[in-house]
Order: sequence, then C-alpha cells, then structure tokens
Amino acid sequence: MLEACRRPHVRDLMLLAIGTGGRISSLGSLKVEQVHLDLGVIDLYGVGIETNKRKPIVPISGPLHSMLDRLIGASKTGYLIEFGGKKSVEGRNYTQVIHRAAKRSSIPNDKLARVNWYSFRHTLADFLDEHVSGAAISSVLGHFEIAGRDRRKLFDAGSPTTELYKRRKLSPVLEVVEALDEHWWPAIQPHTSIKVEKIGSAPDLLKCAEVEEEKICFKSNRFN
Repeated sequence: MLEACRRPHVRDLMLLAIGTGGRISSLGSLKVEQVHLDLGVIDLYGVGIETNKRKPIVPISGPLHSMLDRLIGASKTGYLIEFGGKKSVEGRNYTQVIHRAAKRSSIPNDKLARVNWYSFRHTLADFLDEHVSGAAISSVLGHFEIAGRDRRKLFDAGSPTTELYKRRKLSPVLEVVEALDEHWWPAIQPHTSIKVEKIGSAPDLLKCAEVEEEKICFKSNRFN
C-alpha cells in the first residue's frame, strides 16, 4: 500500500494511520502544535470532524519521529499534511484516496472493496491486543475520555518535576511506543521498500522519566 501512494503527502498520511491507529478525519486535520516530539506523542483533541468520538493521545514511533520533524519544519499553513500550500485532503476525498491506492497495490481484486482507512486502525488494535496491556490499548484508541484540564497539565511547560509527572502520566502510551518499535514496524518492513523501522534517535521517554526520578530523589535525600 505504501508504494501505491504516488504523492508524498498521501504516503505521510498513510504512515500516520499505520503508526497511530487514529481516525483519518483527525489525522488529516492535524496541526503542528498538536505534535509533541519531546514527549513522543500526538494530541488528537479538538481536530477533524466534530463528533462524540473521543480524541486520544497517540504514540510517535518507528519512522514517525523523523517524518513529523520534517513536516513541522515544512508547514506553511499550520497543518501537518499539506499539498499545494494548503490542507491536503478534504472530506469525502479520504475515501477516494485510499481506494485509488488500494487499486494500484498488490491487494487481490476480491479484497479491494474491504480496504478502507479503518483497516489500519483495526489491524493495529489486533496487534496491540497481543503485546500491551488493556490500559495501553484504551489510552491510544480513545476508549476513555481525557479531561481538558489533564491535557493542559500534560502539554503546558513546567519544571523538571512536572516533566516527570507528564512522562509517568503518559506511560500507557509510551508502552505502546516500545511495542511498535520492537515488533510492529519490523514486521511491516519486509513488505515494503520504504524505510519504516525506527529512524533517528527519538528519546526513550520511559528511561528519561526513571533517570529524572532518581535525580529528584537524590536531591531530596541530600537535605533529609
């Protein structure tokens, strides 16, 4: 499917869908400020078509860190996925985009009708069911609501202690990152010539949290 994407912005959108399991209306409407490379997550709250669908916080894994860094630097409109100086895809065009890519791919004709953007989300959910906890699955697929106040605590700037709180709070999402980097993307790589395994040196945020916690405890004990 990735090779069947003739335009780079469609391939980027597909990689986001494969790596996050996010709903396509949310991913296609992502803005730069919703991407938190330092924390290794994307906040889907408040984007896309307005529905009662919950907006989860989703992981950045595999090739997504370097891809998102590139897209943020190139953005001219504030949107992440652009084409011709504007938001790349609108409304019903999402369906047309995936159907065209499916027809150009090696998917058998008798299965083409079943290919849609939800296919990526469904396949990722099945994978996660075998590799991470139920809490981690629920956190990234939006099975429970995250209050606006809690989101502000996560994404507002703060002290080192606050940064530790953020990473601990995000630990279910970061658990998913580890599973995707170790198993998901390596399983996909043999089926595409496009580099999808982890690229670059995105921070190991769980380890960062553990190191920061040790520093804080050490400082605290010095004055006891």
